[in-house]
Amino acid sequence: MRSYTNKEGEVVEVSQEHLDIAVQLKRELQMASPSHRTNWVTHQRLMQAEGFYDSEFSENYRQMIKSYQVSTGTIESREKQADLVADSKLNSIKEAVGEMYFTKREVQMESLKLGRLKREMTLFGVIAEQVREALLTELNEIIPNYTYKDRLPTSAGRMVVLLSDWHIGATVDNVKGNSFNFKIAQARVSKYLTRIKKIANYEGITEIDVVCMGDMTEHIAMRKVNQAHEAEFPLAVQIVKAYELIRDFIVNLSDEFNVTYRGIGGNHDRMNGDKGDNIDGDSTIFVINFMVKEFVEKSKAERLSYVEVDHINYSTSFIVNGYQMKFVHGDNEKGNKKLASHADIDNTNYNVLAMGHLHHHSVKEVGQNKYEVYVGSLQGANNYAMKGKFLSNASQGIIIVNEIGEIDIKRIDLQNV
Repeated sequence: MRSYTNKEGEVVEVSQEHLDIAVQLKRELQMASPSHRTNWVTHQRLMQAEGFYDSEFSENYRQMIKSYQVSTGTIESREKQADLVADSKLNSIKEAVGEMYFTKREVQMESLKLGRLKREMTLFGVIAEQVREALLTELNEIIPNYTYKDRLPTSAGRMVVLLSDWHIGATVDNVKGNSFNFKIAQARVSKYLTRIKKIANYEGITEIDVVCMGDMTEHIAMRKVNQAHEAEFPLAVQIVKAYELIRDFIVNLSDEFNVTYRGIGGNHDRMNGDKGDNIDGDSTIFVINFMVKEFVEKSKAERLSYVEVDHINYSTSFIVNGYQMKFVHGDNEKGNKKLASHADIDNTNYNVLAMGHLHHHSVKEVGQNKYEVYVGSLQGANNYAMKGKFLSNASQGIIIVNEIGEIDIKRIDLQNV
């Protein structure tokens, strides 16, 4: 039997069973953490789930458990703690991004050589652990009441809202008058929402399809430079903040519209910075999509719908009031007949091929009611664009097909906020 003084100043005696379960849960929580630290708030909740309501989140309680471990020889040395951190990686992958993704990756990796498998699993294990930690410390999951409004009547007109090249985590410091960081990204997204609502209400639209077109995270590691270089956050935090910004975006729209969400990946979203070594579909957008899907399903909001894209998160396509549209990131597009090439490969008569990647807006009419569309970036001008002499203001894009079948592809300028 041992005791501790609780927050109310009372002496609380705990049983031997309590101590044994407390130590077991502490070790399991340490194993699940990349820093090998115990989250004592979670520990108290788990103890209550085991039927022990005499634990608490306090220094006195923590010291009691530590003292018991010392007396029984169950507290680890620093060397043992380091070993446990390394051993915990693979188990934490499952918790970080879900059993589904872990199983998919297992199958994909069976065909890889052992050396490459080790590199990839180690990299992803670290990232998955960091994502899990970022979710615990960074995520703010609050659902406003308006999310639960009844679904609106379907309008004759429809709008496609394009999210492209947000590069969350990137920073720009006064390149040709443009600066960028997460705070500026939030302000530009807010301005985008305001413009979308104004246009949609003017057009009498209630149906909005949101398509995330890739490069939502910066992931500086793909540039073969230090991750800290020009990065506001590490990759794990980029993923969580990008998800939160996208989630808030679609939730905000659902106040006035019925909203669907689809998400495809870009080159900056690749988990492996080396394009040749990356596995198809292995990108941060998979994690973001998984989180959006879980949110939509658990919120049970009638105005929000999650729509799956292809199995490698490369593209998505659907019909908007008679217009067959396809959406890709754009980093793999070559030649002068991009829409025709996709039409041939898919055996589909596309009217619109929408792309991002190039950080500028353009619309090229390539046939009767056939368009190749490029969407700008949230980031705006940066050093890379300045060196390549293709500077462009921050912008995004929308596509409207009205009640009489007229299509309107708009650039939404977001530079000044």
